[in-house]
Amino acid sequence: MKVKNTIRLLLLALMVFLPARHLLFAENSFGITDLARRLEAHVSFLASDSLEGRGLGTEGKIIAKHYIAEEFGSIGLQPPGDDYFQHMDLRIGLARVPATNVVGYLPGSDPVLKDEFIVIGAHYDHLGYEYRNGERIIYPGADDNASGTAAMIELARHFAGNPGTFGRSIIFIAFDAEESGLLGAERFLQDIEYFDTEKIRMMFSLDMVGMYEANNGLHLRGIGTLEGGIDLAREVAVLHGLDLSRVTSEIEARTDTRPFGEAGIPAAQAFTGLKSPYHKPGDRYELLDYDGMALITDYLGTLVAEMSVMPDLMPSARFARHMSPWGIRLHSGVLAHLGSTHHRYPDEFFQADGLFAFATGLFFRMQFGQKFALQSELLYDFNGSQSQWGKYRQHSLTLPLNLHLYMAGDDGGLVRAYPIAGGYFRHSFAGSDEGIGPDFGNFHPSQEWGLNFGFGMEVMKVQVAYTWRIGLTDISNIQGTRVYNTGGYFTMGYRF
Repeated sequence: MKVKNTIRLLLLALMVFLPARHLLFAENSFGITDLARRLEAHVSFLASDSLEGRGLGTEGKIIAKHYIAEEFGSIGLQPPGDDYFQHMDLRIGLARVPATNVVGYLPGSDPVLKDEFIVIGAHYDHLGYEYRNGERIIYPGADDNASGTAAMIELARHFAGNPGTFGRSIIFIAFDAEESGLLGAERFLQDIEYFDTEKIRMMFSLDMVGMYEANNGLHLRGIGTLEGGIDLAREVAVLHGLDLSRVTSEIEARTDTRPFGEAGIPAAQAFTGLKSPYHKPGDRYELLDYDGMALITDYLGTLVAEMSVMPDLMPSARFARHMSPWGIRLHSGVLAHLGSTHHRYPDEFFQADGLFAFATGLFFRMQFGQKFALQSELLYDFNGSQSQWGKYRQHSLTLPLNLHLYMAGDDGGLVRAYPIAGGYFRHSFAGSDEGIGPDFGNFHPSQEWGLNFGFGMEVMKVQVAYTWRIGLTDISNIQGTRVYNTGGYFTMGYRF
């Protein structure tokens, strides 16, 4: 592997010093300074007040889509049909709202690889405007995401001006309705008639790339979904002097990479970070780092060009397992349960009053495909009940094991809901019954088995759940008296 990486690095180094086909924005072709000026011109127009924040239903967004289409035409991109527009009719709440993706492409030069595609996308919609105390407040959306749209246009300009420098065909997309739930990207994959989406080998979403210096570098979230993607991204970054501050192997769920990832397509988000006036009226074009944007555009161009001629672009083994219906993935995290427990007397007409209870510890999850998961927990458990003598308390080690069945939402999405069913083992090692230590063994067994059931929801990496815990072990050794533990817990967890 080290030899292979060394060879690749040497080959990439040669591209810096030769007028090679993969170094896109070399000083003798475009120049970073000129590129920065063009990027600023795009952003200053798209984020101007006259475009009304490019919200759904605004005249400003219509102007933006025509601006992008005119740029595609002047650059020389081929339209997939009669024009560059993929029109959509979206339902937003009770309203039906028109939306439009802007799509162009360039055929690759390799006789075999040209039938495969790399997608470079950026959403051009934003939040529009609102009224406060009679004043119209516009959300310009310079960083989010006029910056990504501008970089996508300039990448298209270079590739169109340098035919023969890329083997695979490249699709350029300005997505609509990202802010409304990634709807433009979803519709592209569902409804586009002109491309075989099963032949898309890689997707890039350029989303908020305008604050490079403020965030100390560029993130490539999801680049590890491509086999060898992280190594290649780092090598090209070194050659360009770009600070690649973070790379991940998970699809980013909050941008247009998510629908592509759910379709099994490796996808990466280029993102400079949240040190930005994100979703605020102050997200104006004057604040952006255009030299940093030019460096990022230059870097991404080289990265895409290199990928376009690689013999194979394959999903990473981890991503392939992730997308397999029965692929196994392992996760871990921390959680806390808060609730109450009480003793249940099945032979009596009464039940004991409950007491506050909590448990905290670690969870370990084995996920099978996208629908099932088996989650075990290792908990310190403080539980108890009111008793005839006062308050009965136990300190326990509790080991739940639960099955999660994901009923709503997809893995990798923002929200998933699931029922919970399983069992638990509890070992109590200390406690008190109104100040007197319980006699484990003679009056109270120290070990207990029981059932769990409930329902939960995952919001990105956060778990929220409610679980009932019903003991099956009689915790009284007194003849003629049956006593069982019962409890209910709210749960909060965080997945690493």
